[in-house]
Amino acid sequence: MSSEASVPVAPAVSRAAAAFPLTATQQGIWLAELLQPGESGYHDTAVSRVVGELDPDALRAALTDAQRHHEALRCRLTTTGDGVPAQVFDVDAVDWSYREAAPGTPVERLVGLDSSEPFDLETGPLWRVRLIRTGPAEHVLIVVTHHLVTDGWSHGVFLRTLLGCYLARTQRVRPALPAPGLTYHEWILDKVRREREAQQPDRVREAAARLVDAPRRWAPPGLADGPAGPRRAALLPVPLAAPRIEALRQSCRTVGTTPFMALAGLFALLLARRTGTGEVVVAAPVAHRADPRHAPLMGCMIDVVPVRVEVDPAGPVRDAVVAGRTATVTALRHLDVPYRGISRALRLPPGDADPLTNLSLEEFNAPLGTHRFAGLEIETLPRVALRTRHDLSLSVPAGVSRSPELLVPADRWRPGTVAALAEEFAELVTAF
Repeated sequence: MSSEASVPVAPAVSRAAAAFPLTATQQGIWLAELLQPGESGYHDTAVSRVVGELDPDALRAALTDAQRHHEALRCRLTTTGDGVPAQVFDVDAVDWSYREAAPGTPVERLVGLDSSEPFDLETGPLWRVRLIRTGPAEHVLIVVTHHLVTDGWSHGVFLRTLLGCYLARTQRVRPALPAPGLTYHEWILDKVRREREAQQPDRVREAAARLVDAPRRWAPPGLADGPAGPRRAALLPVPLAAPRIEALRQSCRTVGTTPFMALAGLFALLLARRTGTGEVVVAAPVAHRADPRHAPLMGCMIDVVPVRVEVDPAGPVRDAVVAGRTATVTALRHLDVPYRGISRALRLPPGDADPLTNLSLEEFNAPLGTHRFAGLEIETLPRVALRTRHDLSLSVPAGVSRSPELLVPADRWRPGTVAALAEEFAELVTAF
């Protein structure tokens, strides 16, 4: 029996008449989506296997609860009279379906078109959920969210909200969702204001000056020339055992740096040794969540900063780690200067690929592993159906809780090249 009618939920606040500007990051995502709908690399797919007596009706109701709680899940895009994109938060529909599949069906086949089917940006919602029954007490849960309304941090925010609401629904009580100290649209208005202040000509020129003579494209042996194809990505773990990862954290404390900064320097050293060029530029998405009030918010709350790292290809790994720390700190000084503004200052043509670099470095902080909740065993599955906008990305789990991964467009690389890169990177980490 459905629990939909028995659990009261506070109605969503309608913002149909209120249109809010897009942040600079959202503007770049919007443009990329217009150029390649569904193939832009901005669809975020999270897949979980759920074992136990799952109540689909309670889950469906919990999704509605989550949407009413998080403004980002009610977002759609519109255009103003002069054609400028804006966002409103008035969507009250949940794109949801429940179906059955044969036991043992590969996850890639289950995800299928759901991961790349374009969203209707004007009508929304900009997320979809598919629950697939694969056995008597087993389901696969697929959540696809457009990056216009999410970021890496939002994975955990959404999951905690959904599970809390699901538990309440199964117990037929009202979901207890605390009121946020700051709303998402308030964060957006403040972010846009800070971006406008940061776009003063002197600030933009200062941020762009350190990249004027920087290399644009890293081109090692084994990487094909020309534009990327359909952006379908392969994910390859760096072969590091748990003791090596713990040793990395300890070594970082000795040097006085974070693991992320250390890996940025070692990543630059890896790239430099492949080409003999001691400078690389990587694009790094950085979350704007310094204020504790930001922690419970879901949304696109990131900036991308170009990090220029200078290393000696023949130098010691410790020097590369220090270079990674220096480069990251320098880049963060210009965090509020929009990435697209820097590109324009450098007079780089816009396009469907990153205009500054073909390399990226991300911190991936989505919940991983297996969790037990409300009589269910929930296992987060490896990422599938990925698209990538860069030729090589290093994905670092938050806190370096497990091994980093290399993310590449598979059709752009000669077989075996990326595996060799992963091995060489593991050797650099071990040497440090």
